[in-house]
Amino acid sequence: MASLDGGVNGGFSGKAGSVVGYYMYGKWRIRGLPKLSAANKKGSTKQKVSRSKFTVMQHFLGPVLYFLRSGFNLASKENNNSAYNSAKSYNMLHAMDADGNIQYDKVVLSVGNLTGAEGVKVQKDDAGFHFTWDNNSNHSGSRKVTDARTNDQVMLLAYDINGKRAEYMTSGAKRATGRESLLLDPMFQGKEMHLWISFIADDRSQIATSTYLGSMVY
Repeated sequence: MASLDGGVNGGFSGKAGSVVGYYMYGKWRIRGLPKLSAANKKGSTKQKVSRSKFTVMQHFLGPVLYFLRSGFNLASKENNNSAYNSAKSYNMLHAMDADGNIQYDKVVLSVGNLTGAEGVKVQKDDAGFHFTWDNNSNHSGSRKVTDARTNDQVMLLAYDINGKRAEYMTSGAKRATGRESLLLDPMFQGKEMHLWISFIADDRSQIATSTYLGSMVY
């Protein structure tokens, strides 16, 4: 049963006949209930692959949800949905093969037009991973003119794919600093960690598309 919110001129929430009303992102919306045939309920081969890809990507992105809230925040506003859904849609389209396997080198955990990281190097010790990068900001003396600023903040992520656990930061050192460390819990020792780096503007008005750095055993 549906209920009116705001009187007869307002929206409604709940099920009313063949439609469902709900409130999302500042607007009242309605959608029709799906009509599934027996064949649709069972699913064709193509549908089963699609459902499988959906589940695989959902499980992959779950442990990095908070990171995605920063990484896909601007994209979600353009798409008028959540950061998580934007990230899931993007990576299902661009980072999965025909068999539904994730291609980690194509995974993007932040998306935008800000200039990304260059000259990245990674070292490790018992404390964690230590990242260095080139200062490619406009004030670095480089001949290349970019929108990068000295006070952009680095975003780092290390993901134990097999264990579905991750460590990350969304507001690290400034671009001009050229170095930052991502400290890891000892439980990650011996695990293969996949690494990503990105930058976000200090005022959060821009963000770079993340760069995949490969994997290292911690």
